[in-house]
Amino acid sequence: MNDKNKKIELWDVYTKERIKTGKLHKRGEKMPPDEYHLAVHVCIFNSKNQLLIQQRQPFKSGWPNMWDLSVGGAAIAGDSSSKAAERELFEELGLKIDLSNLSPKFTINFKDGFDDYYFIKKDIDLSEINLQEEEVQKVKWADKKEILKMQQDGIFLPYWFLDKIFDFDDWHGAFNNKNEKIEIVYAKEENISSWMSLAEIVRDNFPGLETEEKMNVYKNTVKEFIEKKEAICALCGNTVVGVLLFSVKHNMLCCMAVHPDFRRRNIASLMFNTMLEKMDRNRSIVVETFREDDEKGKAPRAFYKKMGFEEGELCFFENDYPEQKFYLRKW
Repeated sequence: MNDKNKKIELWDVYTKERIKTGKLHKRGEKMPPDEYHLAVHVCIFNSKNQLLIQQRQPFKSGWPNMWDLSVGGAAIAGDSSSKAAERELFEELGLKIDLSNLSPKFTINFKDGFDDYYFIKKDIDLSEINLQEEEVQKVKWADKKEILKMQQDGIFLPYWFLDKIFDFDDWHGAFNNKNEKIEIVYAKEENISSWMSLAEIVRDNFPGLETEEKMNVYKNTVKEFIEKKEAICALCGNTVVGVLLFSVKHNMLCCMAVHPDFRRRNIASLMFNTMLEKMDRNRSIVVETFREDDEKGKAPRAFYKKMGFEEGELCFFENDYPEQKFYLRKW
């Protein structure tokens, strides 16, 4: 298109608090200091978790011939964020999708403005797409591995977050999503920091963790158990949400805790059953827990009884805190 015939595009001007000032800015001109505009991107994923990507035209200014996310562009004057996203979808791909009830997954603040990123789950037939020839030369579905390889090869725009968007729903709501995947593993050295973070959260409910000195002793103990492969943890991503220490030599469950936000999700049972695989079936498994009249003991005592443990003799933790032994005699 001849520059003389090219339509002038105007943007709404915002403050840094994202409030419209009432001023308009002409695209192509430098933004004055303390003035900002709105941009949007849309990522369309199908049921195979593939991302719809587009290749920019070789004559387009700004990253020509490079592969990009599904669509993206600047909001024009009068656009809301969702309306700008809808317009870009229709202009670049010919898709009419209502985004009025959808919020951006995240926003990136750049030097001159704000960029809202929308995620859509939708299986789209590529034959139904009508490309904007001035902007887009082709589209295709691609999975995470292929797109990261394209970026490595220098043919995909260098978004710093590209390796994360395929798993965005997994980590964004990890502590609120009841369907979040939990993995039970033998702990490694790399899990120590997160393990100790959980210990800090639950320390008030466990004798022996009252002081920083005792916490350091516990940390060294955890390291020793990890080296012996007698430390099990539950992972939500890289975050430790459950811990269990056990001794093969003594056929003993030494310590177990679950993050408060992840309780009632069967994590304790999963860790316990993983421990059983290493224990001697010809001997009883022993655990020392709170006594019956201890308020802290309701949940752990109920759990051990549920797993088949029987009450045993009274004892003391480190000759100080009153406890009781429980025994799993048949399992």
